[in-house]
Amino acid sequence: MIPASTRTSFLSKLFIVATLFLCAAFNSQAQQIEIVIVGSAHGNGGSDADYRPVIDKLKNYKPDMVFGEYLSSEDQKVAIAAGHLSSKSINKKMDFLQARDTKGAAKKVNTAKAYEALSKFAYHHKTRMELARSLYLNHDRGNAEYQFYVLEQQMQEKFEKSEQAYFGKLFGGVDTLRKVGLIRKNSEYQRIFFPLVYELGHDRIYAADCQKYEAAWNEASRKAQAAIKKMNEAAKADSASAAGLAVKARQRYTASANERMKGIDYTSYNFLNSDLYAELDEVVNFMGGPRFFQEPGYPKAEIQEMLQLWEKRNQGICENIIRQAKEKGATKVIVGVGASHRKGMEEIFAKMPDVILVNYIDLP
Repeated sequence: MIPASTRTSFLSKLFIVATLFLCAAFNSQAQQIEIVIVGSAHGNGGSDADYRPVIDKLKNYKPDMVFGEYLSSEDQKVAIAAGHLSSKSINKKMDFLQARDTKGAAKKVNTAKAYEALSKFAYHHKTRMELARSLYLNHDRGNAEYQFYVLEQQMQEKFEKSEQAYFGKLFGGVDTLRKVGLIRKNSEYQRIFFPLVYELGHDRIYAADCQKYEAAWNEASRKAQAAIKKMNEAAKADSASAAGLAVKARQRYTASANERMKGIDYTSYNFLNSDLYAELDEVVNFMGGPRFFQEPGYPKAEIQEMLQLWEKRNQGICENIIRQAKEKGATKVIVGVGASHRKGMEEIFAKMPDVILVNYIDLP
């Protein structure tokens, strides 16, 4: 017969093991994150009304977080220091804001307190103006642009005379902000994701981008472009050569692709998130891509190097999203990125056990 003390000890251990098992199971469930990647266009013509169905579709999904193809404040500082391609444009906008902030007031803004004040009363217009300026000067480009959107689209009509004058003093008015590029009328954010964030009642958009490999990517792209140019020159000199056959193969595919793309509606965003777009995108934006690797005259090695760096960037973006979603305890997120990223990111997320992918087209 097992002594009572032994039975008690055994049952206690069994209870601990069972508890740990249940906790592990609970944590595993809690870590699951549902993700909708919205492959987007960086230029979006037409009117705001054209994109209303897209906003409504995403809003009905009720995400906990919305991510954009922005760098975090820390990563943007690093990118600018490294001479990222966008640095010149960003620095120009910062110079504009600093020139209108001669006393350096933006650096003194307490961001946390500004957000708190606006959460209690959204019509502290001067606070929002100061927050927008401070965010941009402190390298939070995504949320600065979001605040400029709110000021322009949601609050401007409610400004009192003193607030309108203050807006003019800080920014020179809406037309000036558009001219400088702090408001980008046809961006996917201004058309879709900023209205979405606002209507969801979220106070910010989250940064997803990764630019650790930008310098290597630029070098690989340069090499790939040079190799494509060399192939085209060889094809021109001898159309029957391997290079000539590779060029002809690309031309045949391009002609076919042009036919398949006739009559496509871009504003619904369905095409940008379709298998057809992913197929065509490799050819158009990646100089042909794997489809032509079997062609002896095609510069496979150079294109592969470029694509590998693109995959690394996608990997970094996916990791940024998962990290932040877990930190916030989010279970449903929307990610707005250029459509060329979507397929690669979905392939990366599909390998993660704690991720459930939902295609934009499948949303009701």
